[in-house]
Amino acid sequence: MIEAGQWNPVGVPAMEPAADMAVRARGSALVVAGPGTGKTELLGQRAAFLLQTGGRVHPRRILAISFKRDAASNLRDRVERRCGRALAGALDSMTFDAFAKQILDRFSAALPPHLALGGTYGIAPFTTRASFNELQRFTVEGLSQPGHAAHWAKTLLGKEPTAQGIYGVGQDEFTQSVQTLCLHPISIGSFAAFLQLVQLRANLTSGDPMLGFAMIGRMAQAIVNANPRIRAAIRATYGHVFLDEFQDTTSTQYGLIASIFAGGSASLTAVGDDKQRIMGWAGAKKDVFEAFQADFLADGEASGRVSLTRNYRSNERIVAILNTLKANLAPDEPDFVAARPAPDLPPDRICSILVADDPDKEAQAVADSVAQAIAAGTDPRSIGLLVRQKAVDWEQRVRPKFESRGLALRNEDRDVGGASIQDLMAEPYSRIVVDVLHLLMHRHGGVRWTIAMDHLATVGNLSFEEGEAMAVELAERLDGFHRDHRLVAGATPSPEEVRRALADVEAFLEPERLRGVAPQYGTSDFFDRIRQATLNFLIECAASAGSWAKAIDTFRGEGQTPLMTITKSKGLEYEQVFLLGLNDTEWWSFDRDPSEGHSIFFVAASRARESLTLTRCGSDRSAKIKDIFALLDRAGVRQVRTI
Repeated sequence: MIEAGQWNPVGVPAMEPAADMAVRARGSALVVAGPGTGKTELLGQRAAFLLQTGGRVHPRRILAISFKRDAASNLRDRVERRCGRALAGALDSMTFDAFAKQILDRFSAALPPHLALGGTYGIAPFTTRASFNELQRFTVEGLSQPGHAAHWAKTLLGKEPTAQGIYGVGQDEFTQSVQTLCLHPISIGSFAAFLQLVQLRANLTSGDPMLGFAMIGRMAQAIVNANPRIRAAIRATYGHVFLDEFQDTTSTQYGLIASIFAGGSASLTAVGDDKQRIMGWAGAKKDVFEAFQADFLADGEASGRVSLTRNYRSNERIVAILNTLKANLAPDEPDFVAARPAPDLPPDRICSILVADDPDKEAQAVADSVAQAIAAGTDPRSIGLLVRQKAVDWEQRVRPKFESRGLALRNEDRDVGGASIQDLMAEPYSRIVVDVLHLLMHRHGGVRWTIAMDHLATVGNLSFEEGEAMAVELAERLDGFHRDHRLVAGATPSPEEVRRALADVEAFLEPERLRGVAPQYGTSDFFDRIRQATLNFLIECAASAGSWAKAIDTFRGEGQTPLMTITKSKGLEYEQVFLLGLNDTEWWSFDRDPSEGHSIFFVAASRARESLTLTRCGSDRSAKIKDIFALLDRAGVRQVRTI
């Protein structure tokens, strides 16, 4: 172990003083970290500090909770690189949904009687308009029928809901109302929440219950609230908790965390940026920073609220633009400080608004600009095309222009039969099986062999620190499989050959062991959906690429420029960002919630490292987003006409 006073950040020369203070904090801390300030790096260093200095008292572990699976995997990998696999084994890095699901799956027998879950359950799809209307009808008709879910709910509550009130609930109101529920002690404050309870009861008493992740979170909270011993067991397991992207935490998610850890001895480190709060539509808790301060920063051990200002991502010119946007969102916060100077280029080359005559010319201008950047040596994957909504519509508009220039476009939002492309790339299953397939195409493994060995150990829940004999045994197994199942990299695989190769890899790794590599694969059909999506996309890539080697490259996105919504771009960065469609049509909801609209724009602009290009048509309406144009004008961003 290293003495705390002798410990230095691992893998980086230094950290800004505020970040270093948060890393070494003895108690809980709320870290307000703007874009590019190194939120994930801070959490990685915090974990390294605790693990290497003995701040994590054995046997208590570190729990890291992220919103997205790729963020959870990224943090886990980062800690392992800094500390080694043995120490990093004390870190549990997962999503909010996976954490809640683990509690429900492990302790479902401890649910209060009114929430009893008879057996397994599936993950519910999003509620459609038709299914919501059917729920309203079902509820109204069942209010007077003993044994019906609606009659049960009204009897439990001791209230008499009216048909008028039930039919008056809108679908969005219903979706959001799960955030107001408390299932133990039960609290229902609206007709929308009553509908949630009726739907839950109908599910729990059916032969095939289906639960959404928000409801899973509420049921996990009910388990904790009803069983002090379970709360104590979880507290005894985790001495430190990390909460990433904290500004987007929903009421359901925060409620679960507070029910477990508030008033306990664990130190919580919440990292986020209220200027990037863009998930209000998904139930993000508006006062989550204030709630955290009240629940976790009141004791004398807490470090309080810490602000990071050093931006390591964007160059000085883009940081200046971000400071103009920040002044509107958080005028009392300090400005960001750029870690890198701007390139010696005219300001319009770094950031400008590209104005075209019509949508067709707008798409052509984007394709021309991307082609120019790639010709100058920019990796296509480091150019991000961001849109406010409906990436599929922009794909149809932009793809023909890209193809005419010999460019490859990749709609990261596209569903490939079970998952979006972006989500699929973050799944442990798809990464493992594709890495092994890649090894089979090469006679000499090199780094691919090392990656496959790591996967084999992960799937087997083994560690190379356990001894040389185990490593030799794994190597011999992998060598035999590699020798017997070689693939010809230049051959064109048929769909059946893709299926057979993937089946061989699965058989070698063992499906049940693959299921065990991620918490989200534990129950429901999610694991099977990821398997199917991986197969579907591999077959599609093989058909378009023409060879095994190119199919793997296509699957991974090599040589393709990504297109996605701004929401999907959270946590990512690109050398060049193109924000398409700066107009009222794309930003139609801006005037409904200007604060969130400004945050969404701020998120988009802050993805850029070297250049930011905004596009619009000269005939576009822009009255709703006139404030954005005013801020850009204040920052010196000019509008440039395409030729």
